[in-house]
Amino acid sequence: MGISCSVALADGTDPVMKLGGGGSSEILTSNTFSFSFTQTSPPQTSFFIDFINNTGTRVTTLDLLITGSAGLVFSCDNTIDPYFTNCGTTLQDNGKYLMSFFGLDATHLGIPFATKIVCGDGEEGFEDDEDGGENTCTATPILSDFGITVAVGDMAPGQSFSVAGTLVAPEPSSVVLLLAGGLLFLLYKRSGFAI
Repeated sequence: MGISCSVALADGTDPVMKLGGGGSSEILTSNTFSFSFTQTSPPQTSFFIDFINNTGTRVTTLDLLITGSAGLVFSCDNTIDPYFTNCGTTLQDNGKYLMSFFGLDATHLGIPFATKIVCGDGEEGFEDDEDGGENTCTATPILSDFGITVAVGDMAPGQSFSVAGTLVAPEPSSVVLLLAGGLLFLLYKRSGFAI
């Protein structure tokens, strides 16, 4: 009976994702990214993937839409998360999982955007190395470089999943939009009186 309980628990939560700081990362210039994983034999226990937020906007939510092999259950753990106060995973109607890292406070300010990026050759920029490989790049501020650690030890060889990530930036305030519209209206009206 004890053996069957441990097997059931292993199937209950398979891949677990943690958000934290990165290093030597891929540069993101758009708000989307993707990655995938297939379990090997002998099995891997975890892997790490990281990115630099070079979108020009602070990220207030990180969403991961996950498509996986049948029977996999995905969960998140935000115990080491310097960016957000919460995380949660929901099963969608189409069988995919939506994992979100969210919630801001005085010490969790979201993922900042990079103001400076330096790649492996010491030069600023985003060029590939001369040998055809990609540079390893670091960013300022350091927290604009974020990473995802994925525990996959409970996956059977051949099981796989793919992730479509979205960096969500805050929407402009409706008050700001209203003020901007009012200002444009006044400018238009003034130019009409001058004619």
